[in-house]
Amino acid sequence: MSRRCLPLIALPVLFLAGCDPPAKRYSDAEMNFFDAALPGMTPECPNKMQFGGIGAMPQDTDECYKTSLPRRWQGLWRNSFESHVFCETPATRCQIEPDADPQPVYTWIEFKDPIDPRVKQAAEGLYRIDFIGRRTVIPGNYGHFGLARHAIVVDRVLFIDRQDRPATSEPTSDRRTINQVQ
Repeated sequence: MSRRCLPLIALPVLFLAGCDPPAKRYSDAEMNFFDAALPGMTPECPNKMQFGGIGAMPQDTDECYKTSLPRRWQGLWRNSFESHVFCETPATRCQIEPDADPQPVYTWIEFKDPIDPRVKQAAEGLYRIDFIGRRTVIPGNYGHFGLARHAIVVDRVLFIDRQDRPATSEPTSDRRTINQVQ
């Protein structure tokens, strides 16, 4: 047999050997449930989940959901355990109210790596924040327990300032220079 025929034989054998589809971790019915519960997901993410399990899903919102173009956002950020809520200006308060009826519209906020040190060091509390970010295009169930109607991915923090200081802390005189972008 000549060397020229070898690729003609090897190619179909390799093709047929790779024809077994990967096993599904979730059935089509289960995926229909996820599609209904998580609207706006790009087609790649449900596919990753169906064949790779929940652990195969990317962690960042912008890797699975279509987002708007970056723009400037200003408002309040409530940083608390399992809750990162953003309320756009002119909001004067910002918190999840689980017993409220009807539920207020929440926007989940997440910070893109590398995370600004001012955000990493932020204690639980209420912050005035100014940033460049992208919001999910399609309303859905975002954030902790899917309570938020949208999610915003923060690409760059411009300004952050704590609004509800603990009773024991003294305001810093150089707060403005600490919090503004260098």
